Amino acid sequence: MPVATAARKGVSKLAAEAETHRVILTSHGRPVAVVDSAERLDEDIRRVREASQLVVEAAGELALQRSNRLSLEDVCARLNIDPQRVRSRAAAKRG
Repeated sequence: MPVATAARKGVSKLAAEAETHRVILTSHGRPVAVVDSAERLDEDIRRVREASQLVVEAAGELALQRSNRLSLEDVCARLNIDPQRVRSRAAAKRG
């Protein structure tokens, strides 16, 4: 939806549309912004977090199955993940 059209419709109408579907705002035919429902965004974030966790767990299991074990740094390097961030999150979960 062009930004000019969204402006004419107003915030209320745009928010109502976003409840049923993601609205992509465009300028000169190029996407510039997205208006989406909070519920859909929360669900997307949850799915990304779950998928990320599954990837890390799978990488860990693969590392354990190999005859030569990989360090956290090696696994993180292969997945392009910061090992310090993984350590910080693990520490936070432990309490």
